[in-house]
Amino acid sequence: MGKRMFYVLKIILSSSKQAIMASEIQILLEKEGIKVDIKTVRTCIQQINDFFYEWLQRDLIITYHRKGYQIDEDIFDDGQLQFLLDQLAFHQDLNQEDQQKLQHKLLFLSSFHQQQRLIFFESSQRQHSFLSFVNLSVIMKAIEHQKAITFEYIDYDIQKDQLVEVASQRGNKEKQYIVSPYSFTSQNNHYYMIAYNEKHLGQLTNYRIDRMRKIQTLNNGYIDIREQFDIQNEIEKMMNMFISHHHDTLVIECDYKQLREMVSRFGQQMKVQRLYQDRLLLTIEDVSISEGLIGWIMMMQTQIKVISPKYLQDEMKARIKAMHNLYQDVL
Repeated sequence: MGKRMFYVLKIILSSSKQAIMASEIQILLEKEGIKVDIKTVRTCIQQINDFFYEWLQRDLIITYHRKGYQIDEDIFDDGQLQFLLDQLAFHQDLNQEDQQKLQHKLLFLSSFHQQQRLIFFESSQRQHSFLSFVNLSVIMKAIEHQKAITFEYIDYDIQKDQLVEVASQRGNKEKQYIVSPYSFTSQNNHYYMIAYNEKHLGQLTNYRIDRMRKIQTLNNGYIDIREQFDIQNEIEKMMNMFISHHHDTLVIECDYKQLREMVSRFGQQMKVQRLYQDRLLLTIEDVSISEGLIGWIMMMQTQIKVISPKYLQDEMKARIKAMHNLYQDVL
């Protein structure tokens, strides 16, 4: 019965017709080596609807008198599926093989007509020497079963003017790292593993999962000292390297055309004062004065100007001067 249901669903989802008759489904099933009568086709469709009803709270397959069966409303909304596919296409840690495999699974749950409405961006051409999903799966299972893992952590060397990936020699067993994984998190489109490494007594360390190679679980050597740490707090401390705990009131001057960018960065809870021409003075309270903020201000170049706090303005001046000095000898 499961095989019948699978192929009936696949036939209806992939049909380019607006609706498909039970007799047509019967013929297509026979091509798959499944011989059934019309009544069995209808029973399969009812069972498919029963299965999905608890999930969707509606029938997936709709019956239209004298027209046949069709899917009026897909499992994923168009926007939901487009978003998921876009995340796959643009994720920098996924190679083409990873992307295509997961895309294929998602699209199986999508009807032919929905797929005609989607936009498929060209997938990444990056050919990584690792598989993100495999790495992540091994680590997740090791965390669940409290298993130590061993891996190599990549570094780079220059050979014949080309970058070559090599194993770091800074592990606790030369190039081998043996750690006890406790958790993982995501930051800036990368996954990080949070683990205990005996080489760093009394503290947790983090490792970027896309930089890990030859990951294997071990049957012994797991060290559980999680009770000594507030894991969530440790994650926040390690992952928010660009977020300062120092907050202040930020006053900046910017062009009116940058107002939308300012709202995207700081939200709508800011004081706005019109200055001269199209210039605005923005006052934003409780802003984290961090490396991330400074980097963003530098990126905005002449489009914004820091008015206060004074120490941040001085820091901007110092960095601009240092950049100027760096290029002094460039004609």
